[in-house]
Amino acid sequence: MDISNINWLAVVVSTVAYFALGAIWYGPLFGKAWQRGNGLSDEELKKGNMGKLFGSALILSFVVSFGMAMFFYGFGENPDMDATMGGMMGLMTGLFFIIPSTALNYNFARKGVGLIMIDSLYHTIAFTIIGVILGIWK
Repeated sequence: MDISNINWLAVVVSTVAYFALGAIWYGPLFGKAWQRGNGLSDEELKKGNMGKLFGSALILSFVVSFGMAMFFYGFGENPDMDATMGGMMGLMTGLFFIIPSTALNYNFARKGVGLIMIDSLYHTIAFTIIGVILGIWK
């Protein structure tokens, strides 16, 4: 495994994009639907340690972005990698790994299809964006 081929600026930009998408996705787009799907009241949400929640979200966004960069470039240079290839790899990761594994867990947790789609499509779109960014900045 060789991390010398990784563009760290692309990893950081991908991290910020993932985090920013989450702010939009779980804020104005689907925040209330996600809250209802999880049975959380406004009061319960306010009780959370926001620094810890958002800090861990940023760190985990970095881990995912770095992990995808490792898959793309950690095994040597990848001259075929571009925005299209990166986006397709991110999309395929979402469609064939994220959505099914989220659905599997949520089915046993008795979560509805709406919540499965809110959570799994967020990550699928994020992985696609990360793939595009990593593909552009190789």
